[in-house]
Amino acid sequence: MIARWFTRPVELWACGRKWRLLITHRVLLVIGELTGIDAMRVSLARPSALVLRAVLFAALREAGARISLEEAGAMLRPGVIAGIRAALVETWQASMPDPEPEDRATKRSAEPPLTTLEAWATARHDLRLSDEEWLSMTPRMLHALSHHHLENMRWSELMMGVLCAHTVNHSFCAPKKPTSPRSYMLHPWPESNQRRPVYGETLISIVADAPKKRKAK
Repeated sequence: MIARWFTRPVELWACGRKWRLLITHRVLLVIGELTGIDAMRVSLARPSALVLRAVLFAALREAGARISLEEAGAMLRPGVIAGIRAALVETWQASMPDPEPEDRATKRSAEPPLTTLEAWATARHDLRLSDEEWLSMTPRMLHALSHHHLENMRWSELMMGVLCAHTVNHSFCAPKKPTSPRSYMLHPWPESNQRRPVYGETLISIVADAPKKRKAK
């Protein structure tokens, strides 16, 4: 499983051996099925016994352990439950994307966390992933792919924005205040990232690569 190569290793002793834990989308779906809560919105800060058992069971089964839900619950004994919870929290953090830095100048309101359904829709529609590829992938990996996809869209939109701004600013009815290429972008970069210069070589490489991308599709 490729997710093991891209996730910080966390191990837990169970069933007579150590298991490498991961939180993949398959694990999240199992957690949601067992708890009735969308697992993307589960918090392990102060988890209930139901949630803790579900996360432990799903993570161990994903690792390959042949364990029942009842056996997973029996592992949560006084004296060891704190260590198990710590391992699960570390696994959760290693499998989830890092928090995005808040841009207070443009952030209007806190966005609700992504649901598993929305994550699946993004994987299938935007990234063209198969169900199995998505199921075996951690949210951290999906976030990395989504970020790369967004960056590609932004550079393409910037290229068109430069052409639109140049056309408008040099037209017969040109505005007194020149328009910016950013104003024509559907997915502009946050303001804090807009100050980096855009060189002609970058735009040329985007134009040159555009036919290749169309052929690849």
